[in-house]
Amino acid sequence: MKIAFDLRRIGNPGIGRYMKCLVDTMLKEESNHEFVLLLPSDAKGIPCWQGSNVKVLVPRSGYYSVGEQIELPRILREEKVDLLHSPHFMIPLFQVCPSVVTIHDVIYLACPEDLDSRLGRMYYSLMMRASVRLSKRIITDSVFSKNEIVRYLGIDPEKVFVVYPAADNTLGRAAEPAVAERVLAKYGVRGEYIFYTGIYKQRKNHAGLLRSFKAFLEKGGDAQLVITGPIGEGERELRNLAMELGISSHLVLTGFVEDPELSALYSCARVYACPSLYEGFGFTVLEAMACGVPVVSSNAASLPEVGGEAALYADARNAQAFGEAMYRAFTDNTLREEMVRRGFENLLRFTWSRTAKSCTEIYEQVLASTAPSALPSTNFG
Repeated sequence: MKIAFDLRRIGNPGIGRYMKCLVDTMLKEESNHEFVLLLPSDAKGIPCWQGSNVKVLVPRSGYYSVGEQIELPRILREEKVDLLHSPHFMIPLFQVCPSVVTIHDVIYLACPEDLDSRLGRMYYSLMMRASVRLSKRIITDSVFSKNEIVRYLGIDPEKVFVVYPAADNTLGRAAEPAVAERVLAKYGVRGEYIFYTGIYKQRKNHAGLLRSFKAFLEKGGDAQLVITGPIGEGERELRNLAMELGISSHLVLTGFVEDPELSALYSCARVYACPSLYEGFGFTVLEAMACGVPVVSSNAASLPEVGGEAALYADARNAQAFGEAMYRAFTDNTLREEMVRRGFENLLRFTWSRTAKSCTEIYEQVLASTAPSALPSTNFG
């Protein structure tokens, strides 16, 4: 097969990590195929992908533009591509070859407050509905997301395939002591701490985490709360809330950090707390487990599906319940050891090799027969 990947969103912190890991594995383990990689001109940290079966192209048109609807079909036709895989939800409206699309979630439909622009929400909805109609198969990250796609987009569930991704291997390593010490000192982290990383959105429930942390302290817990990720205008809100709750001296907000620092913050934490109320997958849960850190997670959305039997779950809308779970994971050494062991076992369910193999099987099925009714209703996760 000659497969094209639309990787123009590879600079995105979340989707970009998925793209890098999937394509890295594809090039290494599915080398009997040819690949055309469509990359942006301005993304940083893109792997140097090369080989006799790899061709890298940089389209001139921007993402979400009218121009891409003209340029991409032209490229696909000129390159004689057999199949296009878009690891985001956008595909050309004019199809010159079969397309497979990955829809990680339907967050802007389920949580419209995440996207302020009404026009943006309309465009998102229209393009996603067009993509699910035009694509031959839809790949998604979890059974939860599959059900949400079916619910919000009215798509035939037989067209949606669950293919689990995995943690990024570059984040699943304990940091070198010297590096860790330097990172912790840089951000003013002293002693034990509870860690969370996530962009500031209402559904991520940062405020709920702060309230749960207060409950943790009131039970006798002694730690800092370290939160990393793009916070933006939310920083003032969180700092004001921390002052109201009387926990300001315990709170550390780092903002966005690069991967080496993120690995250090993961691996040195005593507990990783994920209070999110809506996730299509929950990569950070796996990343924390890969670093040998006990995970306390919200019991919402896909998170129990991803954390399996390794995490400790609680209702993150209930500050007392979630604070109690954090306290148990923080103080009960027997429980902590069991959670770490189960965390490593849980990681075995998720590998990029299995992801790449499952995606390749879907490509082959699409090219063998484009009739949806001719394909088995198999999940590949």
